[in-house]
Amino acid sequence: MKPAIVIQSDCGYPSTLFARTAGVIESLSPHTQISAESLGMEKNNIRMVSAYLFTCVPFWPDGTIFLTLLGEGRPLAVRLSSGSILISPDNGICTMCAASFGLDEARYIQNDIFGHDEYAMARCAAGLASGMAFEEIGPKAGREEICLFSVPASHVEEGLAEGEVGMLLKTFGNITFSIGTDEFETTGIRTGDTVQVTFTHDDQIVYQEEMTYQASFGYVEEGEPLIFNGSSGYMDIGLNRDNFILKCLPEILEVQDPGEYKVRIEKR
Repeated sequence: MKPAIVIQSDCGYPSTLFARTAGVIESLSPHTQISAESLGMEKNNIRMVSAYLFTCVPFWPDGTIFLTLLGEGRPLAVRLSSGSILISPDNGICTMCAASFGLDEARYIQNDIFGHDEYAMARCAAGLASGMAFEEIGPKAGREEICLFSVPASHVEEGLAEGEVGMLLKTFGNITFSIGTDEFETTGIRTGDTVQVTFTHDDQIVYQEEMTYQASFGYVEEGEPLIFNGSSGYMDIGLNRDNFILKCLPEILEVQDPGEYKVRIEKR
């Protein structure tokens, strides 16, 4: 059975990019399952795209091929320890998956094999789906050669968790931290506990508020803040039926890298 190919891009809606890309793949690898994870990614927001890919990969079978059409960079294929393969420009998109799931091997996609146009990565995905060996797609790329952005480790101890902003969920106005839900459990902070959440930027406090750690929004009053376990496997902050980013931290939308904002969660 052929592995599925999952596509994400910043082409927006409406666009024929997905249809054209899917057509290239189908013509070279007939009857391949092709799915659009999202075509509305924010343009050139590599960190956010990397985070979205991280949240998507675990839900697909090992060996799935993820094709990301976004940004500039030399065409790259990264095989994770699970056997799943990420194909994208070499611009950092693979970072969060490589850091969390393990990078087995990376290879640059050889244009002499797959062409020099915008569909080279799609042809590579089709080749791999049809049984082409990973080692045949191009020269090996060492981990130190490929583009990976910094993913600093969070700090957790009894009653305390520290990290940084991982991504902005602009549709709902929530913020995801770099603090994993499993890590957060080791703090001893339990559902219903009151915590103080502090955001800093350039070592200056820009937001500080007490709130509760809850299972979902329904446990707090409308408009009230809370922290909760995000669906990505990381801790989130939000407002019940309101937009935390716009109401509480709108200035974070002005920075290119939201990771500049640090967060501290402390039990009260």
